[in-house]
Amino acid sequence: MNYQRYLLLLLRYSWLIILITAVTMTATWIWLGKQKPVYASRATLEVETQAAKVVDIQDVKETRVSGLDEINTVVQNLISNSLMLDVAARIGRTAEWAAKNPSGQITPSEEGYLAGSVRQQITVSLRRGTRLIDIVAEENDPEKARVLANAVVDAFLESLSGDRLRVSKDANTFLLEEAQKLKAKLEESEQKVAKYRQETNAVSLDKNQNLVAERLGALNTQVTETNSLRAKLESDLKAMENVPADDLEAMLNLTSVASLPQVGAARAALSSKEGEFAALQERYLEQHPKYIAAKGEIDDLQAKLKDAVRQAGDILRQQFETFSVTEAKLKEMLAEQEKKSLELERMAIPYNVLQREAQSDRELYEAILTRLKETEVTQGLTKTPYRVVEEPLVNAKPVRPNPPKTLLTACLLALAGGVGLVLLLDQLDSSIRTVDEAEGELELPVLAAIPELDASKMPEVGSAVIVDMPASSQAEAFRTLRASISLLGEETNRRLMLMTSAIPSEGKTFSSLNLAAALASQGFRVLLIDADLRRPALTSSMLKVDQRKEEGYRGLSDVLSGLVQPVAVIRSTAIENLWLMPAGRRAPNPAELLAQPIVGELLTDLAKSYDRVIVDSAPINAVSDTLALANKVHQVILVLRFGKTPRRAIQRALKLLDNAGAKMGGLVMNRMPSRRGSAYYYYYYGDEYEKDSVYGGSDPLVGGKNKRNRRKKTTIPAATSGSAGVKTES
Repeated sequence: MNYQRYLLLLLRYSWLIILITAVTMTATWIWLGKQKPVYASRATLEVETQAAKVVDIQDVKETRVSGLDEINTVVQNLISNSLMLDVAARIGRTAEWAAKNPSGQITPSEEGYLAGSVRQQITVSLRRGTRLIDIVAEENDPEKARVLANAVVDAFLESLSGDRLRVSKDANTFLLEEAQKLKAKLEESEQKVAKYRQETNAVSLDKNQNLVAERLGALNTQVTETNSLRAKLESDLKAMENVPADDLEAMLNLTSVASLPQVGAARAALSSKEGEFAALQERYLEQHPKYIAAKGEIDDLQAKLKDAVRQAGDILRQQFETFSVTEAKLKEMLAEQEKKSLELERMAIPYNVLQREAQSDRELYEAILTRLKETEVTQGLTKTPYRVVEEPLVNAKPVRPNPPKTLLTACLLALAGGVGLVLLLDQLDSSIRTVDEAEGELELPVLAAIPELDASKMPEVGSAVIVDMPASSQAEAFRTLRASISLLGEETNRRLMLMTSAIPSEGKTFSSLNLAAALASQGFRVLLIDADLRRPALTSSMLKVDQRKEEGYRGLSDVLSGLVQPVAVIRSTAIENLWLMPAGRRAPNPAELLAQPIVGELLTDLAKSYDRVIVDSAPINAVSDTLALANKVHQVILVLRFGKTPRRAIQRALKLLDNAGAKMGGLVMNRMPSRRGSAYYYYYYGDEYEKDSVYGGSDPLVGGKNKRNRRKKTTIPAATSGSAGVKTES
């Protein structure tokens, strides 16, 4: 990306950006002056993790506000139409609206607008990552803002309390009816149990049944534990049969062997001594007495452990026989207790049925009583899962408008808009704006960049800046053009030059005249030919208008028509070493005249008589006249106008010239900005050189005030060497 180009572009259009910014800031300031201050008041609700329990009449379940979706639903309910209408009534807005109607009431069609008017002043949001709901009310008065926020909170909480109170009352009625029914049923069941006890002496039956049940449970536990121990010993004994007696490690892996007290004690003593021996190994060598003594103790302990493991088999077999005998006895006792239990259960079946019914009725009755307590209706409580943690306050500082922030935002937006507009205009502009751009896209060298001067500083029409303003930047640019042309090759290949443009009003005539003057000032004999037979701007600017109307006025068109000889139409000018061949009288067929073979011969002959011949021709895209001349000259120079000539027009002109066989010398960029913008870096770093040069000195012959003294008055006889005489004053 060419950042320098865009920077220079912004500098060039800085006035537009500043204008847009100034207009925007002024409009913003005026707008701020007309805005009423808006004050905000905030209230904050906390959603508790567990709400007060409320009974649902249908399924008798408690409800909670727990999930994020449910909390967001609450946020939406806080700005519902029904709540907003309630708030409007609380702050008196309903009465204000009703007073505007002839009927004195709010019509149903207006309720939505009334709710919307209140909703526009309310902002409800859930703080991220919390269970806090912020309610912000905005008004033009700080006290009204507080009242509005408070009204929203009160209306919301009261609506919840009313709903919960209604639900609680309905639930209480339902539960009281159920409680009365269950109470009567419970009393009936308990009377049946009491009657059966008296008839069957069920008190001792309960004691015996409980005692048998306790014994049965204890015996069952003992049988299970004994069976488990016996099975484990049996498994380890079978495993010992497959383990060699000397395989100490395998024997110790058996749980029953490792759990024997004597084996455990031997292993503990050996482990302790091995730990001490490891510490001695770090301090003493193998021949040290302490080392040898410790090693001997370890060997003794290992031998004791082996003896204990060898004796484990006998010990385990004895334990197995003991567990087998114990298990058999316990099973016999368990069978006897089970028989007793069955006999007692047969006797207690009717009693147990009555007792279970009574117990079931008692549990249902207690559950209903618990629900009554949970609803807290009996105590008149109506708790909600919401708590006000921040009351709305009166804020003396308005939240908007914020003049510094608004002005800063407007300034940034204006700058961004101005820059965007400049970039957009640059994208829409298809003209060439930099020398690099021209050389890169057109693949031709830029021979010179002609700066643009103020109209008040320009010389009169038909004059050359080389002569009238030798110290100007334009004059220096044409000297650069002259030097650039001198580098185009051998002199024989640059004697005939054609100046043209893609479209009219590009400055080709101005460039032709000043290039000719620059070459003439170097001592070359220069002939300037006006080949634009349709609109001869060069002829009309250098010759007086009345002279074109004279009968003796002749020019290029007359020569090509065979009416006169070339020497008869060439005229001297006020500039030394510069001659002019005017366009001549208007011809009905200029394209055909310029396409004649004699044109090439004419230009060749003139190049022999003059050091340089410069042809000013018509625009390429306007007419086809120039294409007939393009292949008859040594170099073709295309003049572009900065910021005006479209790329497509230039590209089409170059394509036509290429098809015509023209030899392109280069480009001339005309009317470039002189002190800023995209061309400044290319050409204008020579202010000090220009100021201190001979062209800018105080010599009255070259100074600015006496510039007209440099222009000589020349009178050429009308019939000298067969030429028509012209008295020219520059």
